[in-house]
Amino acid sequence: MATLGVLTILAFEGSTFEEIAATPFLASYMILFSLLLFCYELMWWVPIPALNQTLRKNFGFMYGLKGKALYMIFVAFLSLGLLDEKQQMIKVMGWVVGVGFLADGILHFFLILTVPGLLEAYRPPTAGLERMGSTEGAQGTENVV
Repeated sequence: MATLGVLTILAFEGSTFEEIAATPFLASYMILFSLLLFCYELMWWVPIPALNQTLRKNFGFMYGLKGKALYMIFVAFLSLGLLDEKQQMIKVMGWVVGVGFLADGILHFFLILTVPGLLEAYRPPTAGLERMGSTEGAQGTENVV
């Protein structure tokens, strides 16, 4: 997704005002959204408490399955919006990225609907929540006395 954004900016040849105004901004958003998704997924492998706290506070929708599914679908349509008829490689990459993220978002929703206990069993990353003084942001954690 980030590669698609970077290549779109590098290969940009706008001729109309709409192309000049929209394409670089869409590509920039693609890069930012890919970094957001990368940081969230990184929390599963390398817990970074400060980053997890910041992401949870500002992008809390990513920490639930429904929010993540909607995010994937949104990013898919953003990728499909970058399709460039002049650049064949970017067009193909846009379709691959867009369809891939759309399938991922739909798969998330399919799993939510078909596996009843999935929402209750899902536990997002909790690194750094201990330092906040409470565990109210952590789903499924209980204070045991």
